[in-house]
Amino acid sequence: MDTYVYILNHGKFGEELIKSAELITGKIDRIKAFSLLPGMSIEEFYDNVQSTIEEDSPSIVLCDIYGGTPSNVAMMLSAKYDFSIICGVNLAMLIELVISRENENNVDELINKAFKAAKESVYLPEDIKESE
Repeated sequence: MDTYVYILNHGKFGEELIKSAELITGKIDRIKAFSLLPGMSIEEFYDNVQSTIEEDSPSIVLCDIYGGTPSNVAMMLSAKYDFSIICGVNLAMLIELVISRENENNVDELINKAFKAAKESVYLPEDIKESE
């Protein structure tokens, strides 16, 4: 499937997340991170993202935290473009999304798999000890 993945985030988090995922999955295509950097206005960030969005392909937007400028920009752009948004991106989510999109044609199913992987990757040390 030609689903594009966009990561909207504070600092260089998204760029480094992609590099980390590529250590595990190999080169990732159809992905781009947008970094909100110090001194950057919301308008500048919005314009950077909008100028890159592929209008003719399904897209999934991953944001670092809900309620921050990156997620607010994603919400604003979702009024104009047809894409799905997930907030709270982590490495497990990104890896699952990258691996699953090669064989999955349904964006909703991709979202479900990515969200499930993210939730299942979070543990407290006490939880791990209790399950042993």
